Amino acid sequence: MSLDALHHSVLALIRTHIALVEPIVFLMGFAEGIPALSLFVPSSALFLAIGGVHSAAGGGFWNVWLAAAVGAVVGDLVTYSLGRWLKDDVARLRYLAIHPEVLAKGRGVFERWGVLAVFGGKFTGFMRPFIPVVAGIVQMPFPLFLVASSVSSLAWAGAFLAPGYGIKWLVD
Repeated sequence: MSLDALHHSVLALIRTHIALVEPIVFLMGFAEGIPALSLFVPSSALFLAIGGVHSAAGGGFWNVWLAAAVGAVVGDLVTYSLGRWLKDDVARLRYLAIHPEVLAKGRGVFERWGVLAVFGGKFTGFMRPFIPVVAGIVQMPFPLFLVASSVSSLAWAGAFLAPGYGIKWLVD
């Protein structure tokens, strides 16, 4: 099979299943906010590829961007709630019990940067799912957390999806 034929086959496959992209990026955004699960879902890197392939298949940016951002906010809300509900007992959860240094680093980042840690944490891959847990543990006001998570999730999803769509726009 030639490279051109492969290209057309992949695009045909994507076009056939284009409606699945929003649920997929929602789940990927959600997974990025869950400790341990985020280690197995490299959403940031995959969003770059998804943006390019989805754009090449004729897909639009806005719905995909919103789906990814909403998934990330929902993931943040789950981990924030976990931290708020369990407080310091969250350290007994299996992954955190094995790696207590992760929670300590997250607490240090949060104590130093506060609300900016929620925003910046979205762009620091390894700490991404732990900052919302710490925000819950320290009882960050929910409205403030929700705004920080929403803005950072929109920025994060856009930063990693837009380049793929941008390449298509530059080529056309």
